[in-house]
Amino acid sequence: MIGKAYVSVTPYYDSNTCKRSFKKRPVLIIGKADETDYVVLPISRVTRREYLDASFDISMEPQDYPLMNLSAISYIRTHKQFTVREESLTKCTTDFKENYPDTYILALERMEEFQKLLIDQAL
Repeated sequence: MIGKAYVSVTPYYDSNTCKRSFKKRPVLIIGKADETDYVVLPISRVTRREYLDASFDISMEPQDYPLMNLSAISYIRTHKQFTVREESLTKCTTDFKENYPDTYILALERMEEFQKLLIDQAL
């Protein structure tokens, strides 16, 4: 499963209702945390450009990633990793290692840069 993009049911905070809710979002699986959880990077449309991070968000134009069926420009958010339970992964959309290897390697490199920055700041 590592290196594949899946649709996942993930929690989010709905500012309109001031409650936690759930939605389906694409994620890129980058590792296995334990027997039931995977480490993922979200793939998101970012409607407010001020929330984009030039160093760590990787732009995905829909026409460049046809297997993802993106309806708008989306971003692999390499500085926003989280874990999901295996049962929340509902549908595999593509294998990034096979179909988009350059983007997959770039995502791992950017994630590594972010992790190094976090560690440097923590020391």
